[in-house]
Amino acid sequence: MLRKRLRNERKEIGAEERARRSESIALNCLKFLKDFPKVQHIHVFLPIKRLCEINTVPLLRRLFKLEYRVYSSVTLHGSRKMAIVKLTADTVYETDKLGIPVPKSPEFVTDAKLIDLVFVPLLGVDTLGNRLGYGQGFYDTFFKELDSNVLKIGLSFEAPMPEEIPHETHDVPLDACIHPDGSILF
Repeated sequence: MLRKRLRNERKEIGAEERARRSESIALNCLKFLKDFPKVQHIHVFLPIKRLCEINTVPLLRRLFKLEYRVYSSVTLHGSRKMAIVKLTADTVYETDKLGIPVPKSPEFVTDAKLIDLVFVPLLGVDTLGNRLGYGQGFYDTFFKELDSNVLKIGLSFEAPMPEEIPHETHDVPLDACIHPDGSILF
């Protein structure tokens, strides 16, 4: 019920407003990163347009300009696993059969432990860092492959919600959330 409500609320945000908020989120990500100077290897999700996700392209452009090492993932279809791929400013993308942008010629990365920080998509997050995703468990599975100290940062069109999001023992909480008006550590 909550997942459906949040999906509908997101779809009601107009394209111009989504673009404005995505730009604000990108700028707030850079402000956030200033407090973590040791972070060099950053995983960023690629936006799925049909889900009206935050457009991470403005963030990616800035990260490349600042010479961060940037990665994303491709879904290994038929499983709940994601394979890490390296991204550069020159990466060419295509859309896979699920409507997800993916590198046309992916450069796979085998050492998941090198990732310092993951920017995570979400539908909602509460003030305790409990994330509501799409319900498939891809990121919870992915987090298990990463170093235990990796920073898990949710990107949200809205500030964290005061109501607690239902969660289970296998759900991995976030360390922070970045939204158009700023960021919050959990």
